[in-house]
Amino acid sequence: MIRALAVALLLALPLAACNEDGGSGSGGSAPAGMARMAATAPMATEPPPAGAAPADTAGNLQPDAAGFLAYTHDRSLVTDAPDAQVAALEQLCRDMTGCTVLTVRVDGTSSGYFEARLPKPGVGRFDDYLSGIAENGEIDRQTSAEDLSDQVVDVKQRIALLTTHRDRLQALYQRSDARLEDLITISRELADTQTRLERAQGEFGRLESRIDRDIYRAQLRAPVTEPGLLAPFGNLGEELLFTLVYTLRDALEVLVWIIGMLPALIPLVLLLTFAVRYIRRRRKG
Repeated sequence: MIRALAVALLLALPLAACNEDGGSGSGGSAPAGMARMAATAPMATEPPPAGAAPADTAGNLQPDAAGFLAYTHDRSLVTDAPDAQVAALEQLCRDMTGCTVLTVRVDGTSSGYFEARLPKPGVGRFDDYLSGIAENGEIDRQTSAEDLSDQVVDVKQRIALLTTHRDRLQALYQRSDARLEDLITISRELADTQTRLERAQGEFGRLESRIDRDIYRAQLRAPVTEPGLLAPFGNLGEELLFTLVYTLRDALEVLVWIIGMLPALIPLVLLLTFAVRYIRRRRKG
């Protein structure tokens, strides 16, 4: 009885401290853990070697002088053939180790947009390339940083708590005097702890990738062509042609209307003709 109570306390306290949902560790996850008990129990009999805990992996991420910062670089420039230059930027990213193309957008030959996630040394390489293709070598530069220190610290703490709790569960599972009821409870909690530990490790990996690799965005525009001295008269011939076409169209519409009205006009014309002849005869008589 005392041993079962000790096991329950050991399971409940650490899980309550590191549960992402804010509930108790053993209450809400018991059904899901029980379903994975058979698959998890044999794996738990082989504890990981010392030094291989996920908490050690999380410690490899080093902050800079201001903390864990995620940088975003925005560049804007005027260049010839933006569509071809965007394709060149895409190829430059594919040839660079650790660079991932996120967005490529081209609006004909007038503008283009490029976005990628790349290692920090790659920012200088992209800036040098853009300076070489920019009109007069001029580039509008803007760099912003997002501090992810709170998220990193929170995730590392959760990984450390979950790792410690998993190791304790594995030690309990290996005890020779453990009863069947204790093994079932431990297997259930061990499966749930391992799931949440892997989720926390994945979240840390995303934070690590965002901090280690910067977001680089470039907006390219084609030069604006100034109008010449004859620009106001450039469309004069086209306007005259359109006017002539519209006039002919209106004349044809009138002609078609007249032809369509002929069957109705013939009796009227005959009646007017007879009336005129009658009046003339009366005047002669």
